[in-house]
Amino acid sequence: MIDEEQKKFYPTKKLGQNFLHDQNIIRKIVALGDIQKENDTVIEIGPGLGALTTHLAEKAKKVYAIEKDKRLLGPLEKAFKDYSNITLINKDALAIDYFEFAIQNKLKLIANLPYNISTPILLKIHENRNLFSRVVVMLQKEVGERICSPENRKSYGSLSVLFQNYFDTKVNFKVAPEAFKPKPKVDSVVIGLNPLNKPRFPVADEKFFESFLRTAFSSRRKMIRNSLSNSFEKTVIDTALENEGVDHKRRAETLSVEELVNLSNEFYKLNE
Repeated sequence: MIDEEQKKFYPTKKLGQNFLHDQNIIRKIVALGDIQKENDTVIEIGPGLGALTTHLAEKAKKVYAIEKDKRLLGPLEKAFKDYSNITLINKDALAIDYFEFAIQNKLKLIANLPYNISTPILLKIHENRNLFSRVVVMLQKEVGERICSPENRKSYGSLSVLFQNYFDTKVNFKVAPEAFKPKPKVDSVVIGLNPLNKPRFPVADEKFFESFLRTAFSSRRKMIRNSLSNSFEKTVIDTALENEGVDHKRRAETLSVEELVNLSNEFYKLNE
């Protein structure tokens, strides 16, 4: 529960703090987590004033709330005093080894992510996807739609392909600025990321794949052949495109996840 002392706390833009207060939105987020009291361990990044955290604790066996801002420690400890299953961790979420929390079962990550670190956090989740059974996060609408975008959309890019090859992705619902204090200048979305047991399409080398995607989408208005010329010899590009049956005049955003995975694998083979 948020008392008068907590209400006086002033969020800082530097840490991307916009505190969720809409109870209906909070209940919808928790429901998407499908939390099981008997065995679910939940990670929350950026608990803010604890509005979501206490709801998570009522459903989960254990909640680890990771908060970087030291100013929030006192208010959070006060808010959590009646919850024995909440552990507050004062660290940078990007510096945490999530393996230490996955002792018996896979983790669930449910959070209103700070906008300024949402993409790095998502990439860290991707890197540690084998530790999670479900991810439900709120983030800036533009970022969430990029993650879940199909091909042939302006929002479709390297993050779309990277996540959709390893997760089931879905934009669950939009959230208006009025749900937060202070109100952000952008709309938000809540997305679900359910890790797949294996990649949707086999990848020859993950690091190469990630680098390949960044190159392929580096010049969005250019044809795929020209974009890839930033990193590969033209003879290699022409051979790979021909082998995979991809017209060199196509742009990266017109290629499906499967086409991009196969093309990456072909480039990896030719560069061995």
